[in-house]
Amino acid sequence: MSARGWGLGLAVAALGGGAATLMGQGGLRSKVEGAGDGRVQFRYTARADVCGMGNSISIGRSTYISTGSSNRFDGMERECRRGPVVVRVTRAGGQVVGVDAEIAPESTPEGTTDLGAVAASAAAEYLLDLAARADGRPGREAILPAVLADSATVWAGLLALSRNGALSRSVRQSAMGWLGRELDRMSGEDARKASAALITLASDSEETLPIRQQAVSVLARSERADLSALTRMANGSDSWLRQAAIQALANSGDPRAREYLRSAFQDPALPEPLRTSVIRGLGRDYATARDLELLRSRYAGLGSLTAKQAVLSVMGEQGGSANLQWLLGIAGESAEAPELRAHAVESAQRAGASTAQLGKLYDQAPDRRSKESAINALLKNGDRAAIDILLRIARTETDPSVRRSLINRMGRMEDERVKTLLKDLIER
Repeated sequence: MSARGWGLGLAVAALGGGAATLMGQGGLRSKVEGAGDGRVQFRYTARADVCGMGNSISIGRSTYISTGSSNRFDGMERECRRGPVVVRVTRAGGQVVGVDAEIAPESTPEGTTDLGAVAASAAAEYLLDLAARADGRPGREAILPAVLADSATVWAGLLALSRNGALSRSVRQSAMGWLGRELDRMSGEDARKASAALITLASDSEETLPIRQQAVSVLARSERADLSALTRMANGSDSWLRQAAIQALANSGDPRAREYLRSAFQDPALPEPLRTSVIRGLGRDYATARDLELLRSRYAGLGSLTAKQAVLSVMGEQGGSANLQWLLGIAGESAEAPELRAHAVESAQRAGASTAQLGKLYDQAPDRRSKESAINALLKNGDRAAIDILLRIARTETDPSVRRSLINRMGRMEDERVKTLLKDLIER
């Protein structure tokens, strides 16, 4: 199409009335279907926060999508145009078999029927209706361009798709994911209704678990969702929903979610499997020094091996001098259970324990399992000092099982000192 044609199309699409508004959803559907099999395209104004070029699309400051086969966004390296959105619908045998969306593409495939500019709201309405009718991959593909439409209210249509149990799970989950993004743009009664609908989906014991999980995840990610609903779910009687809600709260940086996790961790009535989930949640990306100190201080009183191991893992993943020293203390505590000492050694290595510290843990190890954990940690450190200690252990260890295992593992090393040791052992 010529530059003059594009300019005319943009001008028409930008008008609130006129020719573009004459093609409502019903009219657009009839025109697409009337074009028969093959490709038919139309275009409309993009949302203000959308830009891109071709199949590289940016939404806001954090969402980058490639609708092409490369699965790569390169819009930041090229001109980022504000529109229009161009949708191509491919039909075969009277059915929609593909929906492609691009931003101001530089060319049009040969043989494409061009319907010109349409009202963005009519385009969004048609595409959401298509998502419900086409299902499968074409249904999923129709959702994105609907969301890109300027001044279109799409949350109700996305919610209808999310609730529609006759559709494939992938279409419903895609719709729900976009609904969560729309929720962050909404306010007032609309936001309340959308949030309440997601809560209902998450709480519906007759619904499939993946759909319930998606609803919980969307609620946790959204800034406008009813966070108190997640805490109610986490305190409810539905064991699956409690677990899902706690995991969702664990992924939230909201101060209210963090405070709930701290309180739940200290609740003596909380079932141990849920307490373990809370521990892992407290130790994730949003962990604070306060959270980690709380976990360390309550470690001794935890009632299950799994919960204690979760605390040890958190400290290893977070690292830092306070966590490392605490882990070294647990690893060297002779009164601690052997499996916990071993776990503490492994976590200390992840937290950054030096080779000298790990060597000391080996020397103090009271049993085979603790020795093997210290050896594993030294092997992972793998520096020259660690190899020196491992060579000493291979020569002096009195437990045949530990010594044999170490020698077998050292046999894969390229270090000349190791090769010399192995040669000496063979010659003996």
